Amino acid sequence: MKGPLYIDRIEKKYQLGIRDEGLALFWRELSEYLPQFGLQPINEITTIGSVYFDNGECDLLNDSLLGRLKLVRLRTYESYGTLPAPIDEYWVEMKTSEAERRTKKRFRVTKGMLIDFLEGREAGRSVVDYNRNGGEPDVVDRLYREIQDNVLTLGLKPILLIVYKRIAFQSRVQRLSIDWDVQYYHANNGLYDLSTFKYPAERAVGSARKIILELKYFQGNTPEWFPDLQRRYPIWEKDYLKPIEGMGCLFEGPLRTHKKASDFLPMIQTYMADTDPLR
Repeated sequence: MKGPLYIDRIEKKYQLGIRDEGLALFWRELSEYLPQFGLQPINEITTIGSVYFDNGECDLLNDSLLGRLKLVRLRTYESYGTLPAPIDEYWVEMKTSEAERRTKKRFRVTKGMLIDFLEGREAGRSVVDYNRNGGEPDVVDRLYREIQDNVLTLGLKPILLIVYKRIAFQSRVQRLSIDWDVQYYHANNGLYDLSTFKYPAERAVGSARKIILELKYFQGNTPEWFPDLQRRYPIWEKDYLKPIEGMGCLFEGPLRTHKKASDFLPMIQTYMADTDPLR
């Protein structure tokens, strides 16, 4: 999968009040409605695996709860419904925010490059060449060093794996994605030995039980077609971050004895108060 290394856009998150079994009909109806606005369906269902990093104090979680978003993650994209193949590519990403705008800085690596990155080695020609279609060499090197400095300086380690399914509609300047079957897992350094994130061997520590819409566009007001969707379907806005809910599941489960669990759980419960799981 290729794409830009630097993305700055407005992102809004919504909850869709239908059950999983109603998703196919919702998809078909949007496939008939959205192309008139230039958004075409991406027909392949993608399984996304996102590994979130934090340190022993959970500083990034704390910042996110206080509105100072900084996410450092490792992301994979695998085709749903096919036999799992060994992961051959990872995106290393850092995401920050200012008001409704989200800035994503990222680069692609193979497993060998990923290990070098985590061990503090410089990018080298191989990483630059591997990302040549996404940015100029100096851009690749700068993003690599910036994210690596955050990992090493803050002492970040993998803590949370989120696996979910995604379908999407996209134009040149707008994107609507639909995420469901969101599962949360405890992560550690052993995940680098996994050949796929599609079917984790361990049991999930929790799930979202929600269908989440993410609306992304570069500038201006909410796209003209979206209010009409809200009139047709039960859609309500919620600045919902999957990793915050996932960390709540960890603090109620495998990390319940963590020194910060009793501090973070009330904050996470307050954050999640106005989201409604579908039962």
